[in-house]
Amino acid sequence: MSKDIYKVFGKKLYALRKEKGLSQEQLALEIDMDKSIIGKYENARRCINLRTAKKIADILGVKLSQLLD
Repeated sequence: MSKDIYKVFGKKLYALRKEKGLSQEQLALEIDMDKSIIGKYENARRCINLRTAKKIADILGVKLSQLLD
């Protein structure tokens, strides 16, 4: 994925996480990661793999494509 995709993903992740009322820590616990990783995803400072992106989409109740559009 290009850097722009990571920025889009991060913005969508932040918005959807807030919409669902989840903290970074709560989401991180759901995917068995440290909360700092979620912040890095949201700020496009860390690349995410598709498996993890799919887990996040499932937890947020959206299709993976919604995090990438």
